[in-house]
Amino acid sequence: MKIRRYHPILLALLVWCSGNYLLAQQPLDLKTAMKYAVENHANIQKAKLDIDKGQQMVREALSPGLPQVNANAQILNNLALRTSLVPAEFFGGSPGEFQQVQFGTNWNGSAGIQLNQLVFDQTYFLGLKATRAVTDFYKIMLEKNKEDVIYEVAKIYYQIQLSRTNRGILNANLDQIEGLLTVTTKQYDNGFAKKIDVDRLRVQQSNLETQIKNLDLQIGQAEQALKFAMNMPLETDILLTDTITEATSTAVDFATIQPSYEQKPDLQALRKQQELYGYDERRWKAGFYPSVALFANYTYEWQANNFGDITNGDLWFDYSQIGLSFNIPIFDGFYKSSKIQTARLNAMQTLSDYRLALLGMQLKHVTAVSTMQVYQNNLRSVEETRKVAEEVYRVAQSRFREGLAPITELLDAETSMRESQTNYITTLAQIKLAEIDLLNANGLLIKMIE
Repeated sequence: MKIRRYHPILLALLVWCSGNYLLAQQPLDLKTAMKYAVENHANIQKAKLDIDKGQQMVREALSPGLPQVNANAQILNNLALRTSLVPAEFFGGSPGEFQQVQFGTNWNGSAGIQLNQLVFDQTYFLGLKATRAVTDFYKIMLEKNKEDVIYEVAKIYYQIQLSRTNRGILNANLDQIEGLLTVTTKQYDNGFAKKIDVDRLRVQQSNLETQIKNLDLQIGQAEQALKFAMNMPLETDILLTDTITEATSTAVDFATIQPSYEQKPDLQALRKQQELYGYDERRWKAGFYPSVALFANYTYEWQANNFGDITNGDLWFDYSQIGLSFNIPIFDGFYKSSKIQTARLNAMQTLSDYRLALLGMQLKHVTAVSTMQVYQNNLRSVEETRKVAEEVYRVAQSRFREGLAPITELLDAETSMRESQTNYITTLAQIKLAEIDLLNANGLLIKMIE
């Protein structure tokens, strides 16, 4: 019986694609997965709400500088009028004596309106600028959350594709072993093969089946992790369509790769945070300046001994005021001074964090470039090893069918071929993952969804 042979990598992809087609899963390429995550991830939704909250903070900070208008009204019943002592001689009495007098009416009422307008307060204007800067900070944090989410999605996506491609290799090799097992079993039945050869092939078949089952479980777990990272319902069936092949892992011209750390939201957030501490310091310094406010009020007042006279217009009187109030700070027990020093210290800490983060970005860039160079250098070697291992297996298979080689030679050749194929695919995946790291280190990963 003639065994039909396919290129193992091609056979693996055919088996994988046909199996997924039968399951009618939802196709999902990397770009679509990233976009879905950006649109639906809870952290990104929270970051968008933070921006909305920041806009409300701006409105809140702006409100003290707008006119403050209040209306008031009250009515009082003086149950017992206050008694005052005045010199009796005012009423014709003897000098040195006092007369008891009660001033006021039993009922009093008033209604009025009051206006206050801030004219000058340096802390207000600086606080307003700082609040607007907080909104900008939230926008940067939104971009950081987007970058973190798509980075996690990209890493999991290609790790799943690596496992799926390795599964295809295992499945193709299992088909080869099953074909050999069928032929060898017939040869054994006809007295042309040994029982130990059949047993060893069955053991190899069982090992491959176990590896495939375990890999299926790992792939299932990884797909659940990917859906979780995308904030996609876990019951959704997905089919990842971007594959790991040599065509998708093109060589990178490292001479054209220039670091672009300024685009990293991590660094932008630290710079904005330092700016905020600068505003904080200036705001507390401005507290030493005087502030000026304009006030005006108009009041309509009623006085009578009987509540029924409330409608008597002759008992209603109005008065109004307008003026400026000045608040001049003199001494606050060094409160503002301590706040200024705290803001300076916070700014110094943020500057240290920025320098450390910048150094970390540089390290990530250099590491990603070096990693890509290493794997690209290894790619030619592992590819040649794979080709040799496949040829050795082909020869061993032919020799075994002709009775010129023992089963151990064939199984060793099959194991070596499978390892070389796995190493080849793993190297391609590592190149792709290193490329993702390089893009992420330079703040360019988010451009993949544009």
